[in-house]
Amino acid sequence: MNIYGIGTDLVDIKRFDKKLANPQFVDLIFTIKEIDYCLSRKNSAESFAARFAAKEAYMKALGSGWTKEANFKEIEIIKDNQGKPFIQLHGESKVHFEKSHLKEIFVSLSHTTASASAFVIITK
Repeated sequence: MNIYGIGTDLVDIKRFDKKLANPQFVDLIFTIKEIDYCLSRKNSAESFAARFAAKEAYMKALGSGWTKEANFKEIEIIKDNQGKPFIQLHGESKVHFEKSHLKEIFVSLSHTTASASAFVIITK
């Protein structure tokens, strides 16, 4: 396994919570599954912020920033049956990942009441 890229991001939850008040922002960045999950949590801003950080960390690991090959809405952060987060790609983001012969995405999320962070590793 070779590491293609790594990325990390840190989000200030208080500042991010203000963005969440804008429904257009939420709809632009998050999938329906992510929105439903985050709204089901007691402190939804923490969950939204952690997912946003993971999307940003993925883009950094990919080395692309926000492009058609790495679109916020096509980078979905969900949990497996054991509660472990993983990234599921859709659309052009998935096509680009596969065409680039990338293998796996590892993601770790963390948050406190003040900040959320994510770390991503992409292998080739």
